[in-house]
Amino acid sequence: MRTESKYIRKNTMTRIVLISILMLLFTQLMFAEGDSTSSKPELKIGLKYKISNGVKSIMADVMQEGEDKKMPAENVKLNLYLSEVVPYDAVTGVGLLGSTTTSDDGQAAFTLSPAFNNAMKDKHEFTFVVVAQADKRFDEIQEQIIMKEFYIDLKFNTEDSSTSAIARMTKIENGKEIPMTATEMKLQVKRTFGALPFGEEGLSTDSDGVVTGVLPADLPGNDNKTITVIAKFDDEENNGTIETIQSIPWKIVPVVNKLDQRTLWSTGRNAPIPLVIITVSLILIIWGTIFHLVSILFKIRKLSKTP
Repeated sequence: MRTESKYIRKNTMTRIVLISILMLLFTQLMFAEGDSTSSKPELKIGLKYKISNGVKSIMADVMQEGEDKKMPAENVKLNLYLSEVVPYDAVTGVGLLGSTTTSDDGQAAFTLSPAFNNAMKDKHEFTFVVVAQADKRFDEIQEQIIMKEFYIDLKFNTEDSSTSAIARMTKIENGKEIPMTATEMKLQVKRTFGALPFGEEGLSTDSDGVVTGVLPADLPGNDNKTITVIAKFDDEENNGTIETIQSIPWKIVPVVNKLDQRTLWSTGRNAPIPLVIITVSLILIIWGTIFHLVSILFKIRKLSKTP
């Protein structure tokens, strides 16, 4: 009986030890899983919108939190929704509008189709939601942006050899067009590497929603004898831009750099074609003659060795 009782106690202790070990392992696994989940870098989505000549776009800049700095998050799948994160509803237009993937610099853009504009022609304020889908690297997050639709009408008036740009900004409210008064706008001329402002500094719309600026008469235009003018409003409250771009005829063309033309005094890459042909032909003739003479020398040497 003592031997049996001793065996039972020993067996019970063994079970307790095994159960304790299993519980310890399970606890460690749970903590390890929790640590692996929490160790995922956090994503941040920056959103802005743009309406250019009526074309609506949503731009996303996705960054991941690194150990000491933020880095672009590439190949992250993004979904764009209108109002709610639900499947697309053809009746209301609410729901999923499209998907895309971030580039290597963490950026992505959604351009809304003309069909969206037609379906939403009676609405002038939208809430868009961008969702970054979860994957092995990141957890799912979402961000939203409000787009307010305004209208900028751009016209031009030429008098006494000067041209003025006249921009009028309005909004639709209760089915009526209302001028946007005391609103700061920018008048710019599109250049190769940016935009050149013109008109008075800090232009604001008047009681009719209008701003006016005189185009500099000596400003060079485009190669096709046009100049491109931009009337722009920055919606700083909602991180958006609304602009109208229009090209008009212009007399002053860019100054042509003579060094970029094919003349005798131009750089090598712009040398006249006949000169290039003559130079290349002479080089080929000279090197051809040299190779011919060398081949003759080898033949003479070979013949001299023949008994």
